[in-house]
Amino acid sequence: MGFISDEELNAIRSKANIVDVIGKYIPLTQKGKNYFCVCPFHDDHSPSMSVSYDKQIYKCFSCGASGNVFTFVQNYENVSFNEAVSIVARSVGLNLDFGPVKKNSNNFKLELEIMSLAERFLQNNLKSSSGIDAKKYLEERGINEEIIAEFGIGLSLDNATSLKDLLLKKGYGIDKLIELGVVNEHGFDVFARRITFPLWNIDGDIVGFSGRIYRNEDSAKYVNSKETKIFKKGELLYNYHNAKDYAKREKFILVVEGFMDAIRLSANGIKNVIALMGTSLTSNHIDLLKKLRVKVILCLDNDDAGLTATINNGMMLIKNNVDVGIVRLSGSKDPDEYILKNGIDSFKNLLKEPISYFEFRINSLKKNRNLNNPVELAGYINEVIDILKDVEDPILKEITINEIANNYKIDISLLKERISWEKEKIPNVKPRVEKVKHDHQDEVAMRILYYMMNDQKYVNLYKKKLGYITDEKLRIIANEILYYSGIHNKIDVADFITYMSDKDNFKVVTEIVGMNMQEELSEENMIEYITSYYRLMVKKQINDLKIQMKNEMDVNKKLEIGKRITELKKGSVEYGRN
Repeated sequence: MGFISDEELNAIRSKANIVDVIGKYIPLTQKGKNYFCVCPFHDDHSPSMSVSYDKQIYKCFSCGASGNVFTFVQNYENVSFNEAVSIVARSVGLNLDFGPVKKNSNNFKLELEIMSLAERFLQNNLKSSSGIDAKKYLEERGINEEIIAEFGIGLSLDNATSLKDLLLKKGYGIDKLIELGVVNEHGFDVFARRITFPLWNIDGDIVGFSGRIYRNEDSAKYVNSKETKIFKKGELLYNYHNAKDYAKREKFILVVEGFMDAIRLSANGIKNVIALMGTSLTSNHIDLLKKLRVKVILCLDNDDAGLTATINNGMMLIKNNVDVGIVRLSGSKDPDEYILKNGIDSFKNLLKEPISYFEFRINSLKKNRNLNNPVELAGYINEVIDILKDVEDPILKEITINEIANNYKIDISLLKERISWEKEKIPNVKPRVEKVKHDHQDEVAMRILYYMMNDQKYVNLYKKKLGYITDEKLRIIANEILYYSGIHNKIDVADFITYMSDKDNFKVVTEIVGMNMQEELSEENMIEYITSYYRLMVKKQINDLKIQMKNEMDVNKKLEIGKRITELKKGSVEYGRN
């Protein structure tokens, strides 16, 4: 790592007991020397993750997730490795600041540079004398200087004071400005005469803008950046980069429909809020929300479109095993309007008691239905049963069935029979965890590496009796182990994981660490693996030579290849006797 030495990293790791750290996230149960918990990295319903106090590592016997305390926090919190180290360091009383980490800076350096400069220019416009009317408009909507600064609100003036001209003077090409959606095909500023709101990616880089009219002009209320290589609506959630840490602290994330709602809520102290850039969650959005591992509360607009979006988005989240709560507003179109009318305290009270998605969904089915009409009542009950088939909680199912039976005087056995029938129609297929397949020779090599990572004496055995692995990735890892143990005169698996964290083969290292090795480590087993690997290596060489000999036309060369095959066979036998 570039910011902190391996020695300092190892010192932090040795102070942070992995059992204590993981125990703060997930309940652990001790069984023998190890601790067990439900694995947070796949859909786990029984404890399949083992946490070793002695080795200071974790591994899941189902999905293969493994690593040390840093990698656990990195993957659980969905942060960079540096951020994970900082979190672990703080847990043991140390404060480390690596500075902001920009994942996309190198990939789109020029594009992000242009957008950042554009943002500064637009903010300066709002601060200038030309921005008086726009600032007055914002003040009338309760957006003060502090909010303007926090959310980077700016102003695009008319084309006489052009953002395009500034960027061209700075040396950026017109084609690049059109590509980024800052300038249109006719050479005009896209957001001219509009208040601008920067749009960020999940790392906090400005990748687009939304422009809003503030004068009584006959034009579209909002104009948003077009889709570009850095701005993809389906991958972004407004304010996610700011809200994610607050969400983890508060144990929930609030999802609203418009970014003005998010701004209003954040300005009033509700920082764990994000906004959709549309009405529908995409699979990318779902992944971002799942990684937070917190409850999702939906508070979308109070109209028919908002109701439909709440139903559809909530169901998508439920099917992805996300805990969902619902807040619906009455008397106001959206949170922005509600807070301006009723105050932030009233909204916070609603937020304290969201209804469950299931309760909301059941209640929504009653809308515009006459439940005194037998046909409409039957339709309602059938739809409730359709929803129940997606509910895994047996207690919730039982309570709902009993309520329907009691409220509408229906035989409970009939309801249960209907649900059982639906269950048979739609088989419950659990998601499969795909694992990388390796041939037998590589599997043996990985076992050798596993031993080497766990004890210096196995490193010495490798050097003495084998010293070479044919697969390039595995050979590189073996060489890294030799290098690491040579510098430190020992090998510690948890520290070696840290050492490999920024290297290309890190994923393979964690796969090796997560291998389900049932036997106790022993010198006898290590020698057996080394012998087996050597023979497999020789067997492959012999097979390759046989193919070569078959295709060779020169008799003398055929004899040479045959002689080499004989030597390899003899050497393999003698090696096995050593």
